[in-house]
This record gives sequence, C-alpha cells and structure tokens, in this order.
Amino acid sequence: MRSFQRTHNASIDGLRALAVLAVILFHANATWLPGGFTGVDLFFVVSGFVISQSLASRAELPLRALLLDFYRRRVLRLLPALLVMLMTTFVLSALFIPRAWRNEQFDQTGWAALVGFSNIVLAGQQDDYFSPGAELNPFLHTWTLGVEEQFYLVFPLLFFVWLRGRERWPGSRWLLPVLTLLSMAWAGWQAQTAPAAAFYLLPARFWELAAGALLYQWMQARAPGRNGDAVAAVGLALLGAGVVIAPQL
Repeated sequence: MRSFQRTHNASIDGLRALAVLAVILFHANATWLPGGFTGVDLFFVVSGFVISQSLASRAELPLRALLLDFYRRRVLRLLPALLVMLMTTFVLSALFIPRAWRNEQFDQTGWAALVGFSNIVLAGQQDDYFSPGAELNPFLHTWTLGVEEQFYLVFPLLFFVWLRGRERWPGSRWLLPVLTLLSMAWAGWQAQTAPAAAFYLLPARFWELAAGALLYQWMQARAPGRNGDAVAAVGLALLGAGVVIAPQL
C-alpha cells in the first residue's frame, strides 16, 4: 500500500472534545446542559468532514482501490475497539445487572452492534432513547456507530462522484446537497410521525453527516479570506446556544 500524508486539524479535536463533554454532562444531569444531547449531532457533522478529508487525500486512486483502502482502514480502526467493548460489556452486564432488569432486547442490541445494525434494533423497540427502560440497555450507545457504519456504505460512492465528476459533469455538484435537503425534510416529517425511527435511523440522520462533507467541499472551493476567525466565532456561539437552549424532552 502506498503511504499518504496525514493531516492533523486541531480544531477537529476541539469540536470532538466539545461534543463528548456536552453528552457526558447531559447524561450526568440534564439540567446542567439541557441541549447537551446535540453533541451527538455535532459528532456526526465532524465525522462527515473527517471522512471527506480522508477520501480526498486518496483522490487519485481508482474507485475499486479507493473503496478497498477506505473499508480496510475503517475495519482496522473500529473493529478491535468494538470487540473489546462488546465483550467487556457483555461480561459486566451479566455480573452486575440484575436478571429481573434484563431482557432479550439487550443481547439483541449487542449482537447487532457487532455488524453495525444496533440502531435498527433499537428503532424497532417501544422505548425511545430517553425512556427509563432504554437507559438500562448497556448497548444503547452503540446506535451512533450503527448510523456511521451505514453512512460509510453509501457515502464513498457519492464523494467519488464529486471528486471525479465536478469538472466534467457540473450537475454532479448538486447530488449531495439535494440528498441533504431531502434528508432534512424527511427528518422533519418523521420526527412527527415516527420519532424513534427519526432518532435512530440513517435516512433522518444522513443530512448531519452530509453537512460535514458539504463543509469540507465548501472549504476546498472557497478562496482564502481574512474573515475565517469571525466565521469560526459565530459558529462557536451557535454551538454554545445549541447545547444550552433546548425544548423540554
């Protein structure tokens, strides 16, 4: 395998830290940070940006080589830690969660997490994420990984179209923005008709990961300017408002 230059972006690390801290504080005590759950949304956006950056660094590869290299790196990055986490959680939950509190959906969620489908299992359950019953599920947090892994199945092809077709076929530039808008519309509708599906499943979450990809594309296309700090300050202020201001759940 040829080597590729690694690029480190400190701002990405900062955004990840903010996202994780917001979620931790929310779960510790929701009154401390009422909108802390939006840290998950921020993490999805960051993931879309990082994956775009990774794919773009291999833009010269043929499609088959690009996909093989992409999925090889995803497996090496995710699978070892996932296996350790799942095995440890299975053992600890069996030891410390009373049998009366357990149900078969816990194990179903854990096994589904192994292949990236725990979010689908959770979407089919009666309890939503914020219900007391769901909080007892030791594998509840794996739903976000399921969303990301399913995004990985479709996004590399969409990004490849942008990489190779943006000059030859100008209309290909609009493929991802159109899909993003459709996903936003679907999320808005499904939040009213099927809230659990809107929360857990990729179609209503696609726009968040795609937003990160669109941000990367915009940053690649824009001319360098002097107002970057001002834009960053406004964005940080909006993120702060998002984690502090939230409707009652």
